Amino acid sequence: MLGVGIATYKCISIGYPFFPKEQTEVWAIEAKLSFQAEGGPVKVKFAVPGEYGKLRVLEESGASSDYGFVPAPLPSENENLSRTVTWAKAHAEGNQELYYRVNVFRSTIDQSNAFDVKPVSLDPAYFEGPVAVAADEVITKARKYSSDLETFTSQLNEILSAANNQNVQTLLAGNSTDLSKNKILLNLMLKAGYEAHLIRYLELGEITNRVPLNSGVLVFDGDQQVFTTYGEAEFLNTDKLLAWQCGGPGLVELQGGKNAKVEFSSMEQQLPTEFIQQQAAERNGNSLVDFSLLSLSLEQQNAYRLLLMIPFGALVVVIMRNIVGISTSGTFMPILLAMSFLKTELFTGIVLFVIVVSAGLLVRSYLSKLDLLLVPRISAVVVVVIGIMVSFGIYGSKFDIGLMQSVTLFPTIILAWTVERLSILWEEDGAREVSKQTCGSLFVAILAYFVMDNDMLRYQVFIFPEILFVVLAVILALGQYAGYRLSELFRFAPFFEKGGKL
Repeated sequence: MLGVGIATYKCISIGYPFFPKEQTEVWAIEAKLSFQAEGGPVKVKFAVPGEYGKLRVLEESGASSDYGFVPAPLPSENENLSRTVTWAKAHAEGNQELYYRVNVFRSTIDQSNAFDVKPVSLDPAYFEGPVAVAADEVITKARKYSSDLETFTSQLNEILSAANNQNVQTLLAGNSTDLSKNKILLNLMLKAGYEAHLIRYLELGEITNRVPLNSGVLVFDGDQQVFTTYGEAEFLNTDKLLAWQCGGPGLVELQGGKNAKVEFSSMEQQLPTEFIQQQAAERNGNSLVDFSLLSLSLEQQNAYRLLLMIPFGALVVVIMRNIVGISTSGTFMPILLAMSFLKTELFTGIVLFVIVVSAGLLVRSYLSKLDLLLVPRISAVVVVVIGIMVSFGIYGSKFDIGLMQSVTLFPTIILAWTVERLSILWEEDGAREVSKQTCGSLFVAILAYFVMDNDMLRYQVFIFPEILFVVLAVILALGQYAGYRLSELFRFAPFFEKGGKL
């Protein structure tokens, strides 16, 4: 329960995927801000994106030549679309270039309802005069043929798309840019009694050198919301739109300069989901990621990827010995063999193991005639086994035989101890028992190899190491089993066939 509970909590709170090889779209967006400095102090405020819908800010940075840079605060639930970065310099003259870079990704959690910024005030021109009259008539007509926010927005945009309409011409009054038109739509929505915000956004694509900064209006009515643009009947799909700025006095506020110009470029890439969620959780200050293996160095991560699979190999040994009843040469010998097979490949590892152990047994049979004590005898076997492995490595390198070069990946001390153990077993119980335990060890090692080589299991135990609690629980439960092994059922089958009872 503890292992499953912690893993589930991490999956929900941080967003770690439970299955491997999941990819997340990440967009790297760069804004180039250029202007002409007037030869004095310069201060630049630049609106930057927050978080809305499923898009989240992963990381951001600013680059400039000898400018002080003040980053934007982390996105918050209260002002997730109102952020600015600031550049400042005591003296600047001539052409200036500033760069802002942000990486955004698509989260699995939609926080559209978290949108909460300062209320927008209606333009005073819409309170009285010809503009107010034209706005009232357009709103009244749109309401006549609508029943909710979506239908009202569609009807209003259909009316605004008619350029020959007298009321529309009054509202436009020479405003021809998309930004100014959407400001008109914003004021109409506010006058109609809805909560609305002017949003400047980028369309996220694969690789785009020049991305235009478009504008639209986000309208709320309780839990219902629409994202639209002036004169368009269809609503905008926010899945691939990055809201860059919500309202505000301007995209760029420049002091000590003129002719500010902003150019955007973007690039899309696919990155592992667990890596993205780890970085996002660190950015948001989630303390749980401090205890994640992903926070370690790559060298340490690679070591733990193999180490964390050993308990599963141990579980296989417990099942095969205590439940099935297969004899092995030692308890952990199959696990170490399986780890070696992960490095050498299965077939290569089996061949090398048989060759080295066979050669070691032949040498051990000679050493037994010298009547050596236990420790010197085992030490002599270690030296002999290492000599065999070195000889294989040199011979394999000389003739470019990859199989023989892989012998160095075997645990030397374990092989030496195995040779010693099997030789004693040979003397005490004969060759049959040696063959039985050797074959049993190889069989269990092969099963452990397939379990430990499972990519999904390796990923899950690395991302959710608390799964080891589950493995421990299974091993403890199996440790209470005192019944017959499967092999014993076959052994006593003739007894039961003759009517025997226990």
